[in-house]
Amino acid sequence: MTARESVGVDLGGTKLLLACGARVERLATGPAFTPAALEAALRAFVRDQPERPEALGIAVPGLVDASGCVVACDVLPALVGWSAPQALRDLACPVTVTNDLTAALAEEFANPESGLTAGVVLVGTAVGAAFLVEGVPLRGATGWAGELGYLPLTGEGSVQRLDLLAGGAALAARCGVSPAELAARAEEPELQAVICEGGRALGLGLAAVINLLNPAHLAVGGGTFLLPGYEAAARSAAQAYSLPELWEACTLKRVAAGELVVAYGAARIALQGGK
Repeated sequence: MTARESVGVDLGGTKLLLACGARVERLATGPAFTPAALEAALRAFVRDQPERPEALGIAVPGLVDASGCVVACDVLPALVGWSAPQALRDLACPVTVTNDLTAALAEEFANPESGLTAGVVLVGTAVGAAFLVEGVPLRGATGWAGELGYLPLTGEGSVQRLDLLAGGAALAARCGVSPAELAARAEEPELQAVICEGGRALGLGLAAVINLLNPAHLAVGGGTFLLPGYEAAARSAAQAYSLPELWEACTLKRVAAGELVVAYGAARIALQGGK
């Protein structure tokens, strides 16, 4: 991405990350974050660019319909019903809205080899995924495939979705701290036990993906995945519960662009006209 190509936006449950080339800005979000606050941040960021961007790509942690309207967003409920292309018409550049994992997949596997089966899994406030199957993005009947966070697992004597066992918001709540405190105090023994438990739960989700799709590559990232002990616990559980032959065929790695993978992918998709 060059500086004037496109603005990429990664909207998450705890942070808003805006990127245009080497320029990156971070702002805090949270469950009460509103479309008005987002629009103000976007307008200010675009206004501060040396040149008007060719396009604006926004990635959100939820379901987005074909028109760019947010249909569902658990971590930012005020966004439901928001249509960026309508709200940001005054920016005078094409605006694209996509799911955050769709954006991450577009960046991580920008030029996939023919027939590649691979995926991206991000663990932040919650858990999400997106996949290529034999070189083609797996969209599903309505374009919403990849909701790995809703995978049902047995935990604490009941069936719970993976988000509530492995996502950062759930782990922080279990520890009685904020997500920021969880990161700052992650090496404390009591918190480590919860973090590693979350990592093991993610590993079960990864094993399910490996056993179902037989991917050659799984790229994993997100702030929760980087907590001390989490990645090691996830890898151990994924290997333990994957068929050995399928595990050996899969390279499990961190996303190449780190925390910028979603923003860069959103920018890439915007430049391609939303495709």
